[in-house]
Parts: sequence; C-alpha cells; structure tokens
Amino acid sequence: MLKQVVRAGIGSRIAFPPVLFIFIALCFTPAGAHSAEDFYGSLKQKLVQEGFSHQEVANAFQRVPPPMFRLVSQTMKIREGQVNYDHFLAPSEIETAREFIADHRDCFRRAEAAYGVEPEIIAAIFLVETHFGAYTGKTPTLAIFSTFAIMNVKANRDKVWKLLSPRDRKKWSRQAFDTKLIGRSGWAYRELSALLELKNTHGIQPGSLKGSVMGAIGWPQFLPSSLVKFGADGKGDGRIDLFTAEDAIFSTANYLRGHGWCEAKFASDREAVIWDYNHSKAYVRVVLGIAERIRGDAVRN
Repeated sequence: MLKQVVRAGIGSRIAFPPVLFIFIALCFTPAGAHSAEDFYGSLKQKLVQEGFSHQEVANAFQRVPPPMFRLVSQTMKIREGQVNYDHFLAPSEIETAREFIADHRDCFRRAEAAYGVEPEIIAAIFLVETHFGAYTGKTPTLAIFSTFAIMNVKANRDKVWKLLSPRDRKKWSRQAFDTKLIGRSGWAYRELSALLELKNTHGIQPGSLKGSVMGAIGWPQFLPSSLVKFGADGKGDGRIDLFTAEDAIFSTANYLRGHGWCEAKFASDREAVIWDYNHSKAYVRVVLGIAERIRGDAVRN
C-alpha cells in the first residue's frame, strides 16, 4: 500500500486542483475506514520521520493485513492465576532435552566456547518456549506490532474494548485498559522499528516473519529488538535464522551472556537473568529446574 504523500501544513499557500480535494476527502470518508492505509497511515509517516526511507516503509507494508483488533482483544483477556510450566519437568521432557543437546553437541560446544554459556540452560529455554521449534507461532509479526502500535489512537482502542467480554471489561475498567494499551503502543512501535531494521542488519524481510501473538519469533521467541542486538550466526552462512537450531543456539547464548549469565555467581543472580528473558516467577523456576535435571543435579521425579 502506498504511503500518503500529499500533506499541507498550517498556513500553506499551495493551491490544489478541485479533483485533488475530492480525492483527499474520499480518503477520509467512512467508506474507506476499513482499509489498512487509513489505519496505518500516521504510523508509516512516523517511521519515515524517524529515519526509514519511504521505499523501506512502503515495501514493508505492501502486503500487511488489516489491523488485528480481535487478536489484540484476546491478549487482554483476564486470566486467573499464572501459567503452569511444571509439565516440562517430566522425565520424558528432560530426556528430550538431553537428546537435543546430544544431537547438536558440536554446535553447543562452539557456542559455549564463544559465549561461555552452558548447553543445559539454552536447551531448557528452547524446551519451554517452543519445544525445540515445534510451535513457534503463526501470527504475522509485522501486523501484530503495527496493530499494537496504533493503540495510541482512542478510536482503535474503542474497537478492541468492544470485542472484550462484559466480564473482562468489568475487571479491567476502561481507564486501566487504556493505560495498558497506550503503554503497549510505545513498546510495539519500538519493536516495529527494530523489525524494519532487520532488513538492513540481517537481510530479513519484515513481512516474512510469523511468531507469537506478542510478536516473539523463532525457537527462542526473541523480540525483534533482541534479534537486532543479540542475533548470532551459528551456521556460518552469513545469515541469522532463529528458526534453525544453530542460529538459535548461538543467539540465545549471546543473549544470556549479554544479560550477565557468565557473571552470575549465586542462584539469585541466575534467576535475575532468566527473569529478564521472561517476567514470570513460574517460568524462571521451571527453566532453572530443567537445566538442573538435565545435568542430573536434582532428584528426578
């Protein structure tokens, strides 16, 4: 979809022909309200203003689907309690992790030599995040970040609010709901910018990626900003593909090293590093527990 290029500032003395006024008026009538161009126009303009070329932005948004309001509403559902990860501690799961390490022994050896991170903790993360790439998500990454990014507009939040169940609307309250989505808008814009950067830094087409409903991609479920900063080439082919074991292993090792894993002397230090990866106490406990069981340090169930 083409970017809107006709703009006139306050006090402009440009004389537009009548046909152009008709064109501009049609662009903003309710009849065109469902086009992705109407929803994403200001977002694309902001990306250009902050340094991306018109062509980069036009190419990225060429096939982006309309905003995913219903999916955003599903991420706002009130959930009782925390996600339970304990099933990953089952002996069969631990054995699967050990087999994965054995199958990629050479890659893990190279990654540990380069980054100082042991295989067990990386395998534990892969097991919990995507079961070693078995389920990486099918949500178009560009579309979900773009949708979250336009949640700074009240009309868009209104659409999501109406899609919530009465129970969830009551539990959120409109003020808390708006505050949450406005915060997510800023976060999503930063991730969207990182996603577009991947074309230049890693040769990755932003529109080609699919992942979780929150925009995480690949075996380790990295956000685009983490991929930009910590993506590493484990295959040695000059590309970084988090949907392959080698690049996922190297990138995760690089991430953990960058967040202080190698300097973590105490259990609380290691917990803090995994917390950076996923802000869930249950997640932290289970990931570290898996790593211990893989090493055989803990009593098996």
